[in-house]
Amino acid sequence: MGIRKWNWMLLAFFSLCFVGLEAQAYQVPKKILVSVGDLKENHKLSWRKETCTLIHTLANQISDVAVNVTCRSFDVSNFADKELIELRRHHNYHLRLTRTREGEVKMDVSNWSRNFETDFENLQWKFKDSPTDNTQNEAIAKAASNFFIYAANEKTFRAGLLVNGAAESNEIIYDQKKGLFLDKYTNEPLTIDQAYARFEKESPRKKNYLRTGIEIGVMLSAALGIYYKNLAYNRQDFDYALGEGIRKKLTGEAILFDDNDKFANVGHIFAGVLYYQTARANGFNSLESFLVSFASSAAWEFLEYHEVFSLNDQIMTPIGGYVIGEASYQISCALLAKGTTAGKVLAYSINPGLGLNHAIDKIQTGDKYASQPDCKKPRWSDISVYVGLEKNQKPFKPTAENTYVLGMSADVVNIENYAKPGHEAKMVYDTAMVKALLENNGGDGMGDLKLIAQVTMAAYYKKNVEQDAHGQLRGYDLILGVGSGTTFHDRGGDKQSGHEDFYGTINILGATARANIYYKGMNIQAEFGFYGDFAMVKSWALNDFEARNGGSLAGQPSVVQKRGYYWGLGTTTLAALSAEQGRFKVGYELQSSRASDIQSRHRNQSDVQDPADFQDSYMSHRIYVRFRLTKNLSFQLSREAIVRAGSANGQATAKGKETRTMGTLVYLF
Repeated sequence: MGIRKWNWMLLAFFSLCFVGLEAQAYQVPKKILVSVGDLKENHKLSWRKETCTLIHTLANQISDVAVNVTCRSFDVSNFADKELIELRRHHNYHLRLTRTREGEVKMDVSNWSRNFETDFENLQWKFKDSPTDNTQNEAIAKAASNFFIYAANEKTFRAGLLVNGAAESNEIIYDQKKGLFLDKYTNEPLTIDQAYARFEKESPRKKNYLRTGIEIGVMLSAALGIYYKNLAYNRQDFDYALGEGIRKKLTGEAILFDDNDKFANVGHIFAGVLYYQTARANGFNSLESFLVSFASSAAWEFLEYHEVFSLNDQIMTPIGGYVIGEASYQISCALLAKGTTAGKVLAYSINPGLGLNHAIDKIQTGDKYASQPDCKKPRWSDISVYVGLEKNQKPFKPTAENTYVLGMSADVVNIENYAKPGHEAKMVYDTAMVKALLENNGGDGMGDLKLIAQVTMAAYYKKNVEQDAHGQLRGYDLILGVGSGTTFHDRGGDKQSGHEDFYGTINILGATARANIYYKGMNIQAEFGFYGDFAMVKSWALNDFEARNGGSLAGQPSVVQKRGYYWGLGTTTLAALSAEQGRFKVGYELQSSRASDIQSRHRNQSDVQDPADFQDSYMSHRIYVRFRLTKNLSFQLSREAIVRAGSANGQATAKGKETRTMGTLVYLF
């Protein structure tokens, strides 16, 4: 055995002794009630007195401080031992020894003060009589001694188990130098009982099904109330009576694309976010939360029995809800881990369901993470908010505009020891990383919006990172995964020309990759994602197509005629490249999306006579330079070019280009 191994064993031994001494120092003496009965000679006390003397001697030899033994004789002919009811209130354990008529001795121990689920309830032994030697008494003495050793050193034994188990724990760590157990994420010291309770409850995660059902039920009921309050507006979507609607939904005849306006469709996405956030904050993992959101959305589609079972809603609500809900969950947890007031305010603002359940759990248990301990795990994050001025020239407006711009950018990696020295290769499940960008331009109020969110649900992670002589990182981090996303770009409209521009996608599934290269204080980061999309697009060629057809959209799907957009399928590519060193960071971001319309299963499909073949593309290039002024504050200049193109039947084509220049102050959390 090598010297290092001996050193490790000695260190572990002395650490365990230290923990044991600490436990012993603060331990209240264990009170043990011993009851002795004799079926063989019930009316004689000699054997019972000898046994009590033996028990007292053993207890004093083991410890005269940590255990307090009271030995009594009981009448075995009395079936109901009424004294035990009162004695139980004042003792921790009950040790009972009973000699049978055949001379056997039965010994059992009851634990009257169980603190943990893994504490024993009852222990039992049998010792046979031997007329030739004294092995029975020796066996009784040995078993009783072992029990007294355990009772006297209960916390020491528990601490020993925790020292060995802490390496496998996701909740606690053991500080060998201080001889203390600590919360793994907050480094707060824990008593042995607190640490043991955490360790004991680590698996499985406890999901709060009841609270999830109540909260989602309240949301659905409130939404249904609002729906029927605005019945005059919603009546335009009615197609069925009660029995007919349910029957046609079950047969599939009423499972169609609807023709609601864009705000109603975006509203369905955020309903999905609320469903998802509710489940996630109640202990469900990402897949389980997605299924809750999917089921809640399906329930709503059936509750709306007057309307079609909306295909687009059943895609946008659960998938869009999953992407934005999981992104906001990871971002909120990362912000909470920073421990700042500003971080907490933003965290609970973007995830109110988490804030509600944290408040309830804090009141009920004293631990706000009780329902979702995953949230307090450390995460690498780069989260910022920004505000500034923008100058833009939209292609459908005659003059440039000067407006405000405000937004939030977030990048969270849920991989332990990411961007830290080490060598590792592993699979990561239940969300490896998320990215999100939310930006509002003041030109057309809240209708002028940019949203990009990506979730890498599972990934292969490899790292080879070291520190050089100057303490700077050198090497690489690599993440290859699969995931989903969503994008929404609404640049508003122009009342005079009647032109409007929005392009939204649900990136159903795709491949993602990220590589970080560290060299001489520089961090070069490259990202790429490619997805298959379900899209909601205002065709850039719609106005030209309508003009070519005498100003009419007759024969087109109702969503095109009434709302001016179409449901489509396509692809999206998201890519980014940045380099950071010292106070400077420069970067480039790309989005390239293409979509073609879906020409079947529309509401009022029988009225569609000659549907046009719409095709559109969205291309965005953004470059930026950032200079860090203080630890948390930076100034950024950026320039973005947006190119939109569309066609109808390959004939009516149109193209537009917009430029945006922004100067913003960026606050990093």
